[in-house]
Amino acid sequence: MSNKLIIFEQLEVDRKKPINFKEEDAHLFQHELKKIIPESYLLELTQPVIINNSIFDLKNFNFYFKHTFYRSHSISKIAKDTLKNIINAKKGIKNLDKGVWIVNSKSRNFGHFIIDAMCRLMLIPDSYNNYPVLLPSSFNINWIIEIFDYLGIKYFLLENNKKYRVNELILTSDAHPSGNFNPDIVNNLRNIFLDKIEKNTDKKENRIWAYREHISRAVGNFEQIEKILNKYNFQLVKTEQLNLVEKINLFKNTEVLAGTHSSGLVNMIFMSKGSKLFEVRDYKDSHKNALFSLASALGIDYFYTERSESLIDGDGNIDPIRFEHSLIECL
Repeated sequence: MSNKLIIFEQLEVDRKKPINFKEEDAHLFQHELKKIIPESYLLELTQPVIINNSIFDLKNFNFYFKHTFYRSHSISKIAKDTLKNIINAKKGIKNLDKGVWIVNSKSRNFGHFIIDAMCRLMLIPDSYNNYPVLLPSSFNINWIIEIFDYLGIKYFLLENNKKYRVNELILTSDAHPSGNFNPDIVNNLRNIFLDKIEKNTDKKENRIWAYREHISRAVGNFEQIEKILNKYNFQLVKTEQLNLVEKINLFKNTEVLAGTHSSGLVNMIFMSKGSKLFEVRDYKDSHKNALFSLASALGIDYFYTERSESLIDGDGNIDPIRFEHSLIECL
C-alpha cells in the first residue's frame, strides 16, 4: 500500500542566456532556456522489502524502478541488477520500523549525490526528521558519511544482500529531472550547508580551477592552459582531496570557479549568489547542460568556452587563444 504526497507542484523555469553568449552558439542553449520541472512527491509505503538498492512491494508486484535507478539505465541493466539482488539475498529478514529513501544507482558519484540524492532529501517535511535515511552498504563512503554527520542527518547502513522489511518507508521521487533543477530545492540545499559555517564578511576573491587531469577527461594541451590560469591568479584545486568544511569555506569565498565539464564544478552549490562559473564545455556538445542549469537556479553568472576537439582516449585540447579571450570576458 502507498499514499502519495505532493511536495512541489509542477513549475516552469526561465533561464537567462550565458553572460558571454554568442549567437553562433544558440544551438547549445536555446532548448534549455525554458523548461517544465515536473511535480515532486513522496510515497508512503507500508512494509516494502529492501535488498541492497532494490525496493519491492510484493503484494502489489511493484518494484519502484524509477525511484531507485538512474533514468538513463537500460531495461536490461535494471533487470539484471534486480535479479542479482534477489538471487544473492541472504536467508531471513530483518524488520525496521521506519526509514527514508533518497538514492539511485548513480548516486555514489559526488555530483549526482549532491544534485540528485541530497535534493531528494530536501523533499522530506520536518515531521519525518526522526526517520533515518536508509543507505545500501555500497554508500558507506567517507565523504557521504561526512555530509550526513555534518548536517546531523540520521542514517542507517543496510547490510549487503540482507533482506529488510520496513514498517513505514518514505520513498522520494526525483526532486527534478537530473540536469534541470527546481530553484527552490537547490537554494534550500545551499542554505543548509552554508548556515552551519561561521558567517564572515570576507570578499569573494578566490579564483579556483577544479583540477581533474589526474582523474578523467584530461586536456591534451593543459600545459598551455595552465600558463593562462597562472597569469590570472587561478589556484589549481583537486576538489576531491578537500574535506567538506574545507570545500565550503573555500567556495563560499570564491569569485570564479572554473574547469572542464565535470562533477568538480558541482561545488558551486557552496558558492554565493552573484559569483561566477566558467565551464569549458565538451566540443559541440548541446546535451550536457546541467552546470548551466544549476548555475541559473543558484543565481550564479555562467560563462563558457568549448574544447577545440572531441574527447579521444580521455583527451581533448582547448584552443588557448579562445580560452584566454573567454576567460577575460568572465573576469
